[in-house]
Amino acid sequence: MDTLRDTSPHAVLRQVTEAVRRKRLIQPDGRVLVAVSGGADSVCLLTLLHEMRERVLLPGIELRIAHVNYGLRGDESEEDEAFVRELGANLGVPVDCERVRLMPKSGGTLQSRARDARYAFFGRLLREHGMAAVATGHTADDQAETVLLWLMRGAGTGGLTGIPVTRVEGIIRPLLGVTRQQVLDYLAFRRMPYRSDSSNGTPRYRRNRIRQEILPALRSLNPRIVEALARGVDILAADAAVLNEIERERWDVVAKDASSGLVVLDGDRLAAEPLGMQRRLVRRALAVVRHGQEGLTFRHVSDILERVLAGAHGAGLNLPGGLRVERYRALIVMDYGGSKGGACSLTELTAGVPLPVPGEVRIGHGGRRLLAVEGWGLPAGLPGDRAVFAVDRDRCDGPLSVRNWRKGDWFCPLGMGGHRKKLHDFFVDRKVARTLRGGIPLVVAPSGIVWVAGYRGDERFAAGPATAHTVMLSLAPP
Repeated sequence: MDTLRDTSPHAVLRQVTEAVRRKRLIQPDGRVLVAVSGGADSVCLLTLLHEMRERVLLPGIELRIAHVNYGLRGDESEEDEAFVRELGANLGVPVDCERVRLMPKSGGTLQSRARDARYAFFGRLLREHGMAAVATGHTADDQAETVLLWLMRGAGTGGLTGIPVTRVEGIIRPLLGVTRQQVLDYLAFRRMPYRSDSSNGTPRYRRNRIRQEILPALRSLNPRIVEALARGVDILAADAAVLNEIERERWDVVAKDASSGLVVLDGDRLAAEPLGMQRRLVRRALAVVRHGQEGLTFRHVSDILERVLAGAHGAGLNLPGGLRVERYRALIVMDYGGSKGGACSLTELTAGVPLPVPGEVRIGHGGRRLLAVEGWGLPAGLPGDRAVFAVDRDRCDGPLSVRNWRKGDWFCPLGMGGHRKKLHDFFVDRKVARTLRGGIPLVVAPSGIVWVAGYRGDERFAAGPATAHTVMLSLAPP
């Protein structure tokens, strides 16, 4: 396997090099983890990056291979791993392999569980080896298949924008502009072997049927259907970026309160928005209150608009997972209204409930969790911004507890230079409805309020660069 047997560069090498530079996917001297299954796409990606390094097209880059063996195809899986190890040895690229046993669990497909395990492995390798990015071998054909899958589900711009070139977790996809035929041409040119996954031929998976039946039929109408779909994705992605920015601006107007487990919207302002923006804002609200969009459907959004927003005072809707959406006069309130075992009632919070460190307190009838975690960082999946506050434990003069608002409460809101402010005035300034104020949990120390949970921390207790003992406070759904 001599990847540079031919000295002339292939057209795909020039195309991908230009894309990497233009989109700034890899910096000179960058350290890149390459996800390699052994199939054509990932072998092509690895070979291209290796050739870029050898030809000094990407000077000084460091490569490392990541391979996951799920053991789902018996001897085939073992042969795939052996092939990837040999490939890495021949190219002089270190290889990390992970054997994963996918345990059955409720919710999610086998493919989604495999994807979760794969990306968890990549994340660990990024941290352990100080890599800057994970490169995956998704191609223009993968993009076309993904768009068709979303189209069959009736997706909006969020789905029809397809696979992004980059993701915030450090994922990069240098081959998204390259078709599968180009991949095969390049591998033949470089005389590179690759593995074939027998499961790619089974019609049991919808993506395989799109690849084997629908795309060939579309090619008979348009031989460049993959490129046409890719162009459509680029157009929609640019439009979606504009809509996302407008959505963020309108969110600041419509959302009166927003934290994990509780969102309050101004119903009149929401109703004044165009239908498309109403849907976007409701989806955003549901994602905030539930901390994620998994399980959200178009029907949920439509029901909220038709039965709650358009309804009278008291109109409500119960959604899966105990989420309650209700109209209270001009407000649309989303919270977890079902009874949760072990949750503290608001009456109990009046007296105060101890908050152990580490530990948690369940709040009110909805059972939202208020967590205290030692050190910087949070359990996986928790939100940021107002739902989190970092506390200097040494500034607290005693144990922490959780209670609700009392007459005369004051604190020193973070960002106000240590100036005192009555909690009543803070709520008025934030336009927090009177009916909601008593349900907002306060984390307190003997010397005062530490955090108005979901809103603002107290300057006196905030962690800083010199903090020796940090406690992360956070709000999470039930």
